[in-house]
Amino acid sequence: MRKDSALSQEVRIRCAWTRITKWLGENAPSHAEAINPGVSQRLIDAAEEEMATAIPAELRVWLLLNNGSTAKDVLEGSFYQPHPDSAFLPGNKVFLDLRQIVDAYRDFLAGGADWQPEWIPFSQQSDAPYGYFLDTGAGSAQAPVMYFAEAALPKLAFPSLADFLEDTANALEGSGGICALGNRVTYRPITDAGVLRWI
Repeated sequence: MRKDSALSQEVRIRCAWTRITKWLGENAPSHAEAINPGVSQRLIDAAEEEMATAIPAELRVWLLLNNGSTAKDVLEGSFYQPHPDSAFLPGNKVFLDLRQIVDAYRDFLAGGADWQPEWIPFSQQSDAPYGYFLDTGAGSAQAPVMYFAEAALPKLAFPSLADFLEDTANALEGSGGICALGNRVTYRPITDAGVLRWI
């Protein structure tokens, strides 16, 4: 689908996410079942206060639509055990729910690494510190999507959250794979018995 620069990022996010969830419902329903309902503005505001930093409008829009892909995760003691169906974003990453966003943000800041207060994580590998964050301190009109990995400097992956979700929707609908900026690796979606994996 052609990108329309005249549309706001919020509208583009809603459209792209609708395409993604529709595709999941038709082709990988077990993953669709792992998506939580949307969260409230009140809880997002509370998370902002807890983090002491702003959650960007584009991430708010996404969380209001659906609060992560963690509906099947199980709490064991004080730790969540991620369900395999939670991982369906490119690179087999999980869409973090609001609580996980806050916890990951605080953990990264306290971890002694070079994590910045303006970096808001939204997607991560279920068993390792690899994923995507929005750089709200980049000074641009829209926060770029950055890729982070353990013991490596973050790198620009997509110009915006809308671009990330549109490229994901396009790949799922059969227009090829998805490739982050400056990355030679292209992720391509495959389904086997209703299970989606990116290879």
